[in-house]
Amino acid sequence: MRIFANMKNVPQIVKDAAHDLIIMYGDTIDYLGKYEGADAYMYHFPEDSCTGYPFVYLVKDGKVDIVTESPALYIIDLFVKDVDESDVE
Repeated sequence: MRIFANMKNVPQIVKDAAHDLIIMYGDTIDYLGKYEGADAYMYHFPEDSCTGYPFVYLVKDGKVDIVTESPALYIIDLFVKDVDESDVE
């Protein structure tokens, strides 16, 4: 289930940073919103995949920073809105 309704074209710099994931799982990147002046994107793994931490990409001033582990969870949590626990598997 994709819970982020924000739609924005994903810049090529993010697609380049997520290249290996895109090759393995497909081109599914969600725009989260603004985080500390950067555009935040999250790679969306297929629902049936078993993966570790999510990947968040922060784009600012033409550069991309990749965030994972606990900091990625923190950033994503800032953008989650009105999700019922019954909706989360």
